[in-house]
Amino acid sequence: MAEEKPPDQEQDSPQPVAEQARQLCIQLLKFFPLFETPRVRAWEEAEKVLLEIDGDKSGILIGKHGQTLQALEFVLARMLQHQTNSLKRVQLDCEGYRKRRKLMLENLARETAAEVADTREAIALGPMSSEERKIIHLTLKDHPQVFTESEDIPPDRQVVVKPREN
Repeated sequence: MAEEKPPDQEQDSPQPVAEQARQLCIQLLKFFPLFETPRVRAWEEAEKVLLEIDGDKSGILIGKHGQTLQALEFVLARMLQHQTNSLKRVQLDCEGYRKRRKLMLENLARETAAEVADTREAIALGPMSSEERKIIHLTLKDHPQVFTESEDIPPDRQVVVKPREN
């Protein structure tokens, strides 16, 4: 009878993609001036690997308007793809920043739509990432009095909220 190895010593089965992503994320975080390594949780949903970072002083990982977080997500996705050949999308969040930002953008979209409906004048919301522009577009897609368009070229691409013709 063959001797069984404990699960952490098994070499035959590869680690799940989410665990590999978590380990890569922890390695990346060592490059940041953090007092202690934050807690990193990872799990898979459909075609995505989601990671959540929590810990003391981990707000430095978000950066101005989430730019550092977005860059980390990009690098982590490339590292994971190289290591696993997985085509799963990586979504990285830190201390719930993306959820808060999404709510803020949805509120901005509704407030802007109300103003455009009142004044009948278009309003540009300023440069945003494609992910942020998508939130604005989806929030207002069924609005009866306004519609949205993305204008300009990156990095200045922005959503413009315009009145519908009646």
